[in-house]
Amino acid sequence: MTILKHYFGLIPLALALGQFGNAAQDMSEEDITSSVLYAPVPTNRLSLKTPINLQQTYSDEQKPICHNYRTNFATNLRGWQVENSMQDTYEILENSIQFNLLPPDEYIRLHDERHMPYNQIGGRGPTLNSTVYMRYGKMSANIKAAGTGGSVTAFILMGDGGDEIDFEFIGGDYNHVQTNYFWGNTKEYSINGASHIVKGAATNADFHKYTINWEPDKIEWSVDDEIVRTKARIETCDSNGHCKFPSQPARIQFGLWDGSIESGTAQWSHGPIDWSQPQTINAEIRDITVDCHPDYNQIVD
Repeated sequence: MTILKHYFGLIPLALALGQFGNAAQDMSEEDITSSVLYAPVPTNRLSLKTPINLQQTYSDEQKPICHNYRTNFATNLRGWQVENSMQDTYEILENSIQFNLLPPDEYIRLHDERHMPYNQIGGRGPTLNSTVYMRYGKMSANIKAAGTGGSVTAFILMGDGGDEIDFEFIGGDYNHVQTNYFWGNTKEYSINGASHIVKGAATNADFHKYTINWEPDKIEWSVDDEIVRTKARIETCDSNGHCKFPSQPARIQFGLWDGSIESGTAQWSHGPIDWSQPQTINAEIRDITVDCHPDYNQIVD
């Protein structure tokens, strides 16, 4: 039952479409892009293009201001902002914030030159962003993903310079979650992604706990407190010591978006969505816990 709604300032955000891990083999890279094309531009935008030196110490002036969040979204949205969204795409429930993916004003089904279907216009969904950055730390969120094929639920760390670490949930695949990471503005698709079994209840039927532990030397992804994937920084380095490992200050983002408007992404996301039929497509975020790394952040209450 909806008990209240909140309205936030709206900041433009370009949402794009994602490909991670288990793409159909006939998809081209032209079909695919990252979940979030450009992060929203906050007033305290940060950018760090120089790879981190693990032996280097940083002054407070070089550290992003980071909050150790303990947020229950049903009762407290301090430090979070809904962006690129009208108020009807989200609502506060008794125990969570609910994201709603709403139909486009006009439903037009098309096919590409390979006869793969897609929709000319996508549905509308929200993005929830933290208002501060973090540089390394641990974050855990309890999420119930959307279940309709063609919809994508996302839990992401996004840096202004293109670094990205994420969980993504593909509608129609109720027992898996995908993980991925990107480094910089050069996106290398079908390389850094993986798919993982989610034990117990279906991802769209109940909440599961998803954790990203981002450290200077590794990334760990966990589901219900069980590590499902580890990526060591050293594994991303070439023979010259150049490492493609996320190290930029980043903001946390949650989103629900329509993967139907590119044919390759529609196939990956088990779409496109048939908006000619009545649809109720939603995801829920119950809470999040964030612990900023004390060596690389200015931690404030």
